[in-house]
Amino acid sequence: MFASDHFVVQPSGSPHQPIPPKDRDELTAKDILRFVRSSWRLCLLWMVLSLGVGGAYAVLSPGYYTAYATILLSPPPALEPGEAEADERVYVESQIQVIQSDEVVGRVVDDTGLANEEFVMDDSLRARISSYVRSQLASLFGTELPTVEPNIRHQAMVLVRRAFSVRQLGFSSAVEIGVTSTDPQFSAMLANAIAAGYIGNQRERRRAARAEETSDLHKRLAELREKAFVTESLKELPSDPESAERARVLFREQQSAAEVYRSLYNALLQRSHSDFSASSLIPSARVITAAEPPRKRSWPPTVLVVALSVMAGGVAGVGHALIRQAINRRLMTVEDVHRSTGLDRIVGIPRIPRRRWTVVGPCEQSLQPVYSKDAPELHSSLSKIATRMRGVQGHQVSKIATRMRGVQGRQGGFVIGVASPLGKSGSSTVAVHLARVIAATGQKTLLVDANWQKPSMDQPMLNAEPGRKLARAFATIPADQEGLEVLALRPTGSISDLNASLSISAALQHLQQEYSCIVVDFHSTDRTADLEAAMGVISEVLLVLKARRTYADHLEGILRIIPAEKLSAVILTRINRAPSFAVRRRTDRGNPRGPIWLAKAFSANR
Repeated sequence: MFASDHFVVQPSGSPHQPIPPKDRDELTAKDILRFVRSSWRLCLLWMVLSLGVGGAYAVLSPGYYTAYATILLSPPPALEPGEAEADERVYVESQIQVIQSDEVVGRVVDDTGLANEEFVMDDSLRARISSYVRSQLASLFGTELPTVEPNIRHQAMVLVRRAFSVRQLGFSSAVEIGVTSTDPQFSAMLANAIAAGYIGNQRERRRAARAEETSDLHKRLAELREKAFVTESLKELPSDPESAERARVLFREQQSAAEVYRSLYNALLQRSHSDFSASSLIPSARVITAAEPPRKRSWPPTVLVVALSVMAGGVAGVGHALIRQAINRRLMTVEDVHRSTGLDRIVGIPRIPRRRWTVVGPCEQSLQPVYSKDAPELHSSLSKIATRMRGVQGHQVSKIATRMRGVQGRQGGFVIGVASPLGKSGSSTVAVHLARVIAATGQKTLLVDANWQKPSMDQPMLNAEPGRKLARAFATIPADQEGLEVLALRPTGSISDLNASLSISAALQHLQQEYSCIVVDFHSTDRTADLEAAMGVISEVLLVLKARRTYADHLEGILRIIPAEKLSAVILTRINRAPSFAVRRRTDRGNPRGPIWLAKAFSANR
């Protein structure tokens, strides 16, 4: 069912002339606004779905907790005043690499006892799938997987190194160690263990350096002691005066050398007790902030998940809308029909709620129930359209009837076919209202129900004459004056599509002699070829489309069987209840000029 608050018929023009590609490719602000209005629900749906997925991920995914421990490094001594800052930065970077080295990580693994199969075992879904695929491939090719003895300590070191990160706090000598895991207690324990491992490693280095220095010092002291404390005394002098003098000189030189070695020994001994040793050059570190078990998880962050979900949903919605716009050729508005085919005689009929439909009388002789319903709003809209058509001035007749060439003043034989490319498009409603409107002008009008595939009537109601493939049943439905005659064509037995089409054409030729106007309610063209078979008898064709259900391909297919001169108008039913638009050409001095424009039609309040 359909009805109309706003009904528009475009000025006559040549149908079947599609808009040039140049006009189709133009993007205007109105096109963007139409796209937003038609796609905002789809984008909102995608954002809601994305938020649902993001919320499920945030709730169901395992939470990760990050604990932080901060240690302070003693800056190295500056060799030169100008190199102090550079040396400190280089030193901090080097210590960060030391913290991440195998020396410190291995010490942490050993101290915490993480070198066990329970810690290094990977029971995730990805590991299981990978192991299964490898085993299947090995069995497929007849090979065996190599058996490698796992190095549990090395695997534990790899896992620990992946779990923590180290960074310098600003330009200071403070270093922050962050450890992330699914257990907050384990995160804090491991962060403190890494800090303690680094400090312990530095302490051991200092001890080793001091022990090595002490050993070297003791060796040197022993050597100097042997040379410094010589107990030899001067023996008897030779009898020769010259030899005696040389002996005295040599003894004095030995005494002087011993004094020198004794001085060196004393200085080296004093140095061993001073702080200016090689071990003192290794800076020490201390923990200034110990790691505590975190209360809030660091991943996934709720705000980030919500923001990414909204962005992903918006992008997916816009992309879906663009793809649908590109591949989906559904006809939703009058402008869509015009852009698709170039037709300029298009009527848009919004949907009317059921409460506005009235039943004018009982459905006699099992006619279609839609024939007994009426919508006053539809008649009102048709009358207003009629006043805007050429040659109609002040007549209280209806719209399309006055638009069709030859309805008024013709003595008989004018056949109007009402058809649609798809079923349930409202063609029967259009046909019965059109017949009522034409009958209101005083012309002898007949409505032919050619939907022969619908359920048959009772046999006593059908008039089956010999030679006729379809039986006839006459009925009368209420109208403004005496009533509207209806002829229903139904088969009395099995019948082929060809015989049914030929019978409909023969019946219309015979009825042209009795009625001045005949409105034929055809089956949809996707079910029968009745419209194409009766095209030689039909004077005008009224094409009915259903918005959001009919595609441009359906319209193009039915237009190929309708001659351009016989197409009266195209009716698009169930459009959105909004101001209708009529396609017009901007003219200058009566000549077509410029691109296609849209003009607002008059509303019911005018």
